[in-house]
Amino acid sequence: MDVKTYNLPPDFARKAIEDIERYGIVAVDVENRVSLLDDMLKSDEEKLKYAREKVKEGNVDKAVLVVRDGIGTLVINVENVVEIRVELGEYEKLLREAGVVE
Repeated sequence: MDVKTYNLPPDFARKAIEDIERYGIVAVDVENRVSLLDDMLKSDEEKLKYAREKVKEGNVDKAVLVVRDGIGTLVINVENVVEIRVELGEYEKLLREAGVVE
């Protein structure tokens, strides 16, 4: 099982999360270390809406795309408090648009 990690510019990740559906969402997960609200979110739609709010409100500290077994997982850390994980079926498109690969 080969795992590759690609660092993404935080500004790109901020823009990408707004239109993330273009990359074929498989699953969404959000963890907020200082709030229980993320535990109450049931659907991917609710989680994605919450994730977008957190990205708008705070600074993106780090953004990476982890690729394993044909699935790309976009991981965005916001102010070292919120971690957003979005599994993407079309992660190659995201990597091209970020300028990470050709």
